[in-house]
This record gives sequence, structure tokens and C-alpha cells, in this order.
Amino acid sequence: MSVGEKTQNHKEDIDSLQNDILPNEHYRFHFNEDELNEIHRLQKRILYKKPIIGTVLCIFLILNSIYSYESSFMTGFALGVFLLGVFSHIRNIRYYNKTWKNRFARICRSTYEHKIFDDYITVTIYRENEKFHESKYFFSDIELIQQFGKWMFIQFGGLSFIIRKSDLNENSAFYSYMYKNPSKTVDVPISNKWALTSHLLFWGSLASILGALALVGMISEANGLFVENMWGCFIMTPIPIASIIFGFILKSKGYKYKKNIIAGFIMTFVLCIYGSFAFIF
Repeated sequence: MSVGEKTQNHKEDIDSLQNDILPNEHYRFHFNEDELNEIHRLQKRILYKKPIIGTVLCIFLILNSIYSYESSFMTGFALGVFLLGVFSHIRNIRYYNKTWKNRFARICRSTYEHKIFDDYITVTIYRENEKFHESKYFFSDIELIQQFGKWMFIQFGGLSFIIRKSDLNENSAFYSYMYKNPSKTVDVPISNKWALTSHLLFWGSLASILGALALVGMISEANGLFVENMWGCFIMTPIPIASIIFGFILKSKGYKYKKNIIAGFIMTFVLCIYGSFAFIF
């Protein structure tokens, strides 16, 4: 046997051993048009929010310079910054829309297979049931992880891959990596309507015991039976229960949810304990 044949056989043995290694996690993702349109809307909301904030700040500077300085220099400077920002944001938005159209058709035709091993991740792309591309990335190659609601974007070497979070294991290595590398993790802020509802239900849950005791006190003023009227605590349980339900809704959308669920369970338990006094004592 020649040296070349020995070398070739050695490479084949190595490839065979690598193929025999079972991954710790294995996922296959295919995205339909509705899912991609949802992702597009989430990304556009973030993309448009920054120009709006910048525009408001520039307008404030322009108005402030008009009323604060006799010279028109500061007004002209603020106006120049404003126009430069506007042109820059328009260019970025046009570039994003153009690249997204190209990516949209390509992603719809592709299936992405992710295999997670101890130290690395392999990504295989299939198109029309044929292997199109395969690459290997070490965890140290991860540049950024972005969370958009129920979606996760993993970025390697300038390339970004979409992950459907509902398909991941609860103890997935992706979550472990985010926990250990917070500097490489970006959480997209929860939208205003979800955040407001979350805060209201959280603080409402905490205040429900005070409302329950106030209600029991009002009833007791009429009949003078405080302990017997503790059943009134049950009337306030819908608030923490709503917090629990809303917490699971937030979880399904990929938002922060734990405080709503924890506060809801604790306060529901407390209200039920106090409410049961009417039947125990």
C-alpha cells in the first residue's frame, strides 16, 4: 500500500469517527412566509424606533438653540446633524429592505439543520432536499445572540441563523451560553402594551392582599364578624391568577415572564390561605 493510499484511508477513518459522534442536541428548522413576515415586523419595529428617538432629540436641539443663542451657528449645526441622521437612517432602511427581500425567498426554500456537540455546532442547509452547504462553528465563534420575541438569532462570522425558541430543549446549550456570556446576548425590549400589562398585573398581584383585607374590613363593619368574612379574600384571586396566565403568554412570545408567574402563584396561595380561615375557624 502506498503512502498516499494510507493517508487517504486515515482521513476516511477520521471522518467515520466524527460521523459516529452523536450530537447532544439536534434541530431542523423550516420557516414559512407567515413566520418570516412576523420576524420582519419585529425587526422593522426596532429599526424604525431608533430614527424616531434620534429625530426627537435633534428637533429638541434645534428648538433649544433657536431660543438660547443669538448666533445661528448652533441652529445650523443642529439642523446639519438632523439632516445627516435622516439621510443615514433612510439609507440603512433601504439597505435592510433590499437585503431582506433577497433573504426572504432564500430562507423559504431552505431547511436548516443544527447539531450541537460539546464544543461546537454544525449547521447544514438543505434546498430541495439536497445538501446545499455545511459549516462548523465553535462556541467561541459566536459573535452575538439576539432574542426577538419567540425567535433567536445566532450570529457566526457575520452570518445570522434563525432559531425557533419553542423547538429548543429547556436546558439547551444556547440558553447556557447566554447565561454565561451576557455581553454577547441582546434582549429586544418588550413592547409598550405588553410591558404595561405586565407591570400592572405584577403590582396588582402584590397589592391584592391589601385590597382583600380592606374588603373584609368593609364587610366586617356591617356584621362585626372579621374572621367569618375572610372568604372575601377569594374575590381578589382573579388578579394574581391573571398575572400567572399573562406570564405564560409572555413566555410563549419569548419575553421576560418569571416575575408575573412567581408573584401570581405566591399571592394566589396567600389569598387562598387567608380566605380559608372563614371555613377553618
